[in-house]
Amino acid sequence: MRNFFLFLFLLGSFRSSFAQFDKIELENKIHDSLEWLANAQEKETVGDSIFRGEWPSTMGLKNRFLYLGKAIPFRDSNCFTQANVFNTLAEIYLKDSSKKEILPMLELALPELLSYRDSLTFNFWKKLEPNIPLSRKEPHPENYLAHRPTNFELKTRFINNAADIANDADDTSTGNLALFYANEVFSIKRKIPSQNLYDSYIDRNRNNYHWFNYIHKIPRPSNAYMTWLAPEVQFKHWSFPWQVAHNLVFFLPASSCFPHPYDSYVPWGANDIDAVVNCNVLNFLAKTGQLEESLGKEGAVNLLKYVVGKERWSRAGIYYPNRFYIHYTISKVYPYFLEELAHEANILKMHLISSQNMDGSFFSRKKVNKKDVLQSTVYALEAMLNLKEAGVEIPKENIDKALEFILTHEIRDDKGIHWNGGVFFSGGTVVRNALYFKSDAYTTALVAQAIQKYLALFYGELE
Repeated sequence: MRNFFLFLFLLGSFRSSFAQFDKIELENKIHDSLEWLANAQEKETVGDSIFRGEWPSTMGLKNRFLYLGKAIPFRDSNCFTQANVFNTLAEIYLKDSSKKEILPMLELALPELLSYRDSLTFNFWKKLEPNIPLSRKEPHPENYLAHRPTNFELKTRFINNAADIANDADDTSTGNLALFYANEVFSIKRKIPSQNLYDSYIDRNRNNYHWFNYIHKIPRPSNAYMTWLAPEVQFKHWSFPWQVAHNLVFFLPASSCFPHPYDSYVPWGANDIDAVVNCNVLNFLAKTGQLEESLGKEGAVNLLKYVVGKERWSRAGIYYPNRFYIHYTISKVYPYFLEELAHEANILKMHLISSQNMDGSFFSRKKVNKKDVLQSTVYALEAMLNLKEAGVEIPKENIDKALEFILTHEIRDDKGIHWNGGVFFSGGTVVRNALYFKSDAYTTALVAQAIQKYLALFYGELE
């Protein structure tokens, strides 16, 4: 009898480790996820707080922080969340045009997305009336609008000026990718920038260097793409001790780190090199057929080689503290660099397999949203599926276990099904493990896409 129960236990373990999913059930989960996303999308604008066409997201502190206030999450409208939800839904539709329910969502979201656009570049936040006058001494320019969060409380002039940030390569690449997809889906012709825009901001011939990159020993010059699409402070002779001195007096106008009123701010006065941002730029250039002409392509690939070789999973992205986000973003560009990144893809594969828990989950560091288990697992699953699509031998058992874990965390209500959002990105540098942006809509869209990819890989071509 004891052997019989042992046999049943082993049989159950075997079955759970090679989970079998019903195809119809998985297709229904995609449908119910899209239904929830359609219901969650805003239909009306409410002042400067909620905007028609957007999906909800939050901006909140893990702990009370100097200048930023209490650990309370606030609803926030930002380009990066909207563009990434838009792009994920567009990719689902472009793979399966029978999912017509996506079209009204994209159509409703597009005008809102364009509100973050300045000419050919995008900002993280839209321009709104400043919360308070931005200067005690200077006259307030007529009709001046500042980039700022919609609802997060910014009480001081200093922090309001610091929030009036410059346009950046991350939002510009994802925002313009959304326009590219809109052109594909709706047969329209909105202009998108050439690679020259990004090649104008490459890490070379600089008299400045971001302290975070210095501490984490990013090679100089990296010749990779930089984050901010704006001029940085220039020194005659940059040195780390001199930069530390400026950082210590960041609250004084003489500091290179000081945010001046009515002037777009490059945080800390220094541009930075972020591996995830470089992936997003490469992804945009690849999708739009501009990769070969780009001057920053080689430097960006070398940067990815460097951070993967050092296994800097948690610190590869200045603005991305989740350990598995770098796996996800590299897996998206890997198909365009099969030879150049073959070794790195294998390192990613081995880390994904070795770090998966028995229940199929993955987790980040404890300080990141209490290990950010669900979000980490979603990123890891997407990474494994993308790598497998590109020919990397990822065991199906690992993919099954991750998907099974995620499906057990679905939340079903009368609007459909969704998943709680984890850390999508952060405030970066000193607040990269304190100021978090989350979105249930983004996480739910990723899960729907992962299920679609799973069906295509293991159940044949999509019908």
